[in-house]
Amino acid sequence: MAIGDVLKDVCVAVGEAIPPAFFSTAAGTSRTWQQLQLLANEGARMIAGGFDWQVLRKVAEISGTGTAEGFDLPANFSRMLKKASLWSSRYRWDMTHIVDSDDWLSFEFTTIAPLFGAWTMHGGQMHIQPVMAVGEKAKFFYISKQIVRASDGTPKTAFTADEDTFLLDERLLRLAIIALWKQLQAQDFAAELSDYEIAFDQASDSDGGSKPVLSGNLPTSRNGRITWPGTVTGQG
Repeated sequence: MAIGDVLKDVCVAVGEAIPPAFFSTAAGTSRTWQQLQLLANEGARMIAGGFDWQVLRKVAEISGTGTAEGFDLPANFSRMLKKASLWSSRYRWDMTHIVDSDDWLSFEFTTIAPLFGAWTMHGGQMHIQPVMAVGEKAKFFYISKQIVRASDGTPKTAFTADEDTFLLDERLLRLAIIALWKQLQAQDFAAELSDYEIAFDQASDSDGGSKPVLSGNLPTSRNGRITWPGTVTGQG
């Protein structure tokens, strides 16, 4: 459903007249339509930022050069997944994320370093230690900031035309805009917010496929990975 149709439904719900268009000069300079444009993009960003939606997940690949420590993030990078790791072709385990900036600087002046390499982010780049060798690869999942699709299929970061479509649930977007509209108008929006939160929980719970329930105790390793339950022995 195009954003223009979503906003028409919003107008019906909040008791506003429907204009000829929302994202064009046909909408005029009415404050109402300008506010709806603003809230459409605010609601879309709010939904996209609240969960690691599968349709927005992308994989970034970094190639070692033998000299570079820092690597630019993808042009459509919004953020990493809420729980994500950096994996290198050099190691068997994921690399250690160094959150504290001083801890990262300490690697330059001490001989202590994580066993499986380390990474951090600053200055709009991904930084990796030790320096990746030529041919070494590293990958991580991230969330794209391109949450809108134009009528010709071009990905976009925001709505700018009535024909644009939201990559996520349009019903969820409609409920978000209604709640934000009532809040902006200083009206009671508790019921509308509750409707949005219920719909958000339902949409996020069903996103990304089924979530099977397992009974019993499964053997696991660090980070909860499934491990072989038997004993591994060498050949004589």
